[in-house]
Amino acid sequence: MELHQLQQNIAYKEQGTPYSLTRTITENGQPDILFHWHTDVEIVYVHEGTARFHIDYDYFNSEAGDIILIRPNALHSIHPIGQERHCMDALNFHLDLTGYSTMDAASINYLQPLYNGELDFVRVIKPQQAAYQAIKSCLFAAMEIGYERKEHFEFLLKAQLNQLLYLLFSQGYVTSKEMSLDSYRKEEKIRSLIDYIGEHYQENLTIEHLANYCGYSATHFMNFFKKHLGVSCIEYLIQFRLRKAAELLQHSTISVLEIAQQIGFNNLSNFNRQFKKYYQMTPSQYRKKVS
Repeated sequence: MELHQLQQNIAYKEQGTPYSLTRTITENGQPDILFHWHTDVEIVYVHEGTARFHIDYDYFNSEAGDIILIRPNALHSIHPIGQERHCMDALNFHLDLTGYSTMDAASINYLQPLYNGELDFVRVIKPQQAAYQAIKSCLFAAMEIGYERKEHFEFLLKAQLNQLLYLLFSQGYVTSKEMSLDSYRKEEKIRSLIDYIGEHYQENLTIEHLANYCGYSATHFMNFFKKHLGVSCIEYLIQFRLRKAAELLQHSTISVLEIAQQIGFNNLSNFNRQFKKYYQMTPSQYRKKVS
């Protein structure tokens, strides 16, 4: 298997082996991966193009050949740059797969501090940096093992991921993470807010409602949201709902009107207008394209 055979935007997941592989190709400004978080380690390899990455409080543009490291529970998003094409493979895995839950020295000294935020990855490893080729080869080998899933592959995958973590730690790509109590509380608030929107996006969410949820005034909430997530709350909510609409258009046969109502749009004309603005086509045209 060659890695380029991975299919666009398809994740390969194993219920009993917590990892996934995803190829994402961005073209013509889509897709825009909104701010989110998860408990997995995520390691991205950029095959071509550039995109705007936002990890915690850092912004940077990716380049072909970059290996991008995202720690567990990090807040992150990936945004297209104009019409630039961008192709990346992402390997996600939970640290349980490498012994996080085992109370041994490796878990206590390295994995638990990484999971809990006491340690952090450097953001990017460039081709000219130390051990780049060894890390890239190890990453690609882990992806290939996880993709092919031959008999007993779980042993090989665990070994390869542990080798990958060893290289990252030993080559200085894991550092201490200093965080004030105030910063920690803000991160927790953002995670809680993102989860809340994900659970209640179908409802009539207003700025006032979300501000009350966070314990802020409406003005302070809007400033807080824009500062930390990079977009306005209204824009984030619209984009989140439209992504849900795109999933329903692709994977269901329910009508466009029902989809609009399901995802929190009370006005079909507004839904059609927003969808076309974001995807450059109507919902019906999108359904035909992806079906």
